[in-house]
Amino acid sequence: MPISRLNRRAFAPAITLVTGLALLAGCASAPADSAEDPAGGPTDAAFPVTIHNAFGDATIDHKPARVATLGYADVALASALGANVVLAPQSFSVIAGEGNDPNLPYVDALADDATWVNPMSINVEQVAAARPDLILATAGFTLDEALYDQLSDIAPVVTFEEQLYAATSEASARRIATALGEAEAAEKLITRADKAIADLRTELPHLDGGTFLYGQARDGVVVMLVDEQNVTARFMQQLGLVALPAVAELQGTGSVPGAVDVSFEQAPLFDDAGVLFMTYQSGALQESFEKDPIVSSQTIMDTRYVPVDLETATALQDPNIAAVPWLLDQLRPGLALIPAP
Repeated sequence: MPISRLNRRAFAPAITLVTGLALLAGCASAPADSAEDPAGGPTDAAFPVTIHNAFGDATIDHKPARVATLGYADVALASALGANVVLAPQSFSVIAGEGNDPNLPYVDALADDATWVNPMSINVEQVAAARPDLILATAGFTLDEALYDQLSDIAPVVTFEEQLYAATSEASARRIATALGEAEAAEKLITRADKAIADLRTELPHLDGGTFLYGQARDGVVVMLVDEQNVTARFMQQLGLVALPAVAELQGTGSVPGAVDVSFEQAPLFDDAGVLFMTYQSGALQESFEKDPIVSSQTIMDTRYVPVDLETATALQDPNIAAVPWLLDQLRPGLALIPAP
């Protein structure tokens, strides 16, 4: 979905859960012992495997045949790695009442009998009814220890290792691949994502050293994601961009880690950015931002301001490697606006 067509989409409240911190390792595995697994064949060679989670260890005895996914990166990666996904989170477009397709635009169609759950409030009974033999929740943004314990009674649960959105996209992919027994396939996905980024930088060489701002407007304040500790800002830096120093160096604690809160009165700072990407929790907040007299008078609003649609914002919140080629296609029109340094 091109960005230019989607300036009316709301940005779901859960997107504010961006909390990227230090880079973490992906997973730890126990040695396989296929000789003691008479049911296992070549596809079971990597099992059993034990993965350390934030809430405990999960041991997976055999290659999973029915996989439940609770986060958007989970379903994207599991599907791309060839897993049989029997349960997946509904897209935010459906949750917000802005679309009818529960699947993400960068995920292949799931089976007709797949169960769709609201990721804002996971229904444990729905998960159990899907009869999974593995539950992936590395990007489950409503997961806590109590829910983890409930889900663990159904099947092994693989979560983030220490904190949500803290690992690199490569580490997260390898973590899920370990759980699925698809390490080689994960490396191919990583190579594909790296190539997509390299190709874009070749196509748009002016990105190197260019500046960006990416934020969410709230009531009189824009939460700008600027620090490399934030996974979104870190992804933009992979494209060769840097957060506009005049904003990134502002003092104060942002509403989320890696962010700085900027008042509408400080909007004149935005004009020096190569591009201004923005997301919103509601149409009313978007209108409030765009019609603010100080904001609307800035040149960038008529030249290099790009509202980001709901699904692009979802992918940019946690840029998993399966989504990267699609995500770059959505960002390309805005990135092309950045002037050469």
